[in-house]
Amino acid sequence: LFVPAGFPHTTGTAFGDNKGGGNTLKEDTSVHMTFNIDTHVWDLNFLCARRLAMRRANVVDTALGQSRDEENPYVGKVNQLPRDIHTELISAIPLGFLGDDDATGIPEEATVEAVTAELRRRSKAVDSGTYEQVDDAVWKQTVERLRQQGQELLEVHRDMYLAAIEEGRKRKAEDAMTAHLDVGNERRKVMSPERIQRLSLFRVQKYYDKINQAKADLLKWSYEVKTAPTSDASGGAKAALPENWQFTMPVKVGDEVEADLGGAMFPATIKKVLPGNKFDVQFFDGDQESGLDRSMIKLLKPPNLGSSDDVDTSKMTPKQLKRWKKAQKQKNR
Repeated sequence: LFVPAGFPHTTGTAFGDNKGGGNTLKEDTSVHMTFNIDTHVWDLNFLCARRLAMRRANVVDTALGQSRDEENPYVGKVNQLPRDIHTELISAIPLGFLGDDDATGIPEEATVEAVTAELRRRSKAVDSGTYEQVDDAVWKQTVERLRQQGQELLEVHRDMYLAAIEEGRKRKAEDAMTAHLDVGNERRKVMSPERIQRLSLFRVQKYYDKINQAKADLLKWSYEVKTAPTSDASGGAKAALPENWQFTMPVKVGDEVEADLGGAMFPATIKKVLPGNKFDVQFFDGDQESGLDRSMIKLLKPPNLGSSDDVDTSKMTPKQLKRWKKAQKQKNR
């Protein structure tokens, strides 16, 4: 039995022998599958849960770093932690976390509370300073969202396994229907276009797409910062940040951002604002990209919604800019 670190698929398995000179090898269908869910690949461990919670709470991880999307959480400062803390942090969320009440015999709420308590304890052991900055509710929200994510991935894997089994049955039935085409000990295999499309190479793509979408949804959730309304110096209420503000709030020339380059985000600076909510950026290494959509640019710092400093003046003519500055001076008197 071959157990790959990949997706289930069907394949031909040869068995028997060819003693006596004749070819007595036969083919049958086998299903090769992974027996579990990889907890590191799918973020189902306490290290990734801590990272999600801090991102959700808009807290900079000064203790471990590696907080950007493209950075590997398993390298860097995490490996400098004391051995017992490191072991607990990278360990998987307990078995049964993704099961339903009927299967585990434990109410969902009790499971979530138990894992939340462990996440908080282990996160505090890493660094109490960053731990204290995360709101109590965020820890539980993170555990609930991870449970939802894990259950979605289980559903996708289950559907893949069932599809592989069904494909095996189809092939067996088709082979039985074409058995009369056998010539001696050799069978003429006819691969129809329809059967080619059912090969695992093509069949699993829709499951890859579902998994990628689930991962993208989790990432988006982690950036949906919930910021309560605050008051400015004059006592007036300031607007709360909208969800996904990093990819939707206005940016201006000179803003430090992260921009998409080939599917990964890299540090960059806004160099020019173009019509149609597009932007030119310059990356940290000097390379430039033109005409990036706003959705491809991640604002690193939340704008001060109560300040006029965040007004985009890049499109103003010199006369408009002078008039605007004069109005600001009068306003601040």
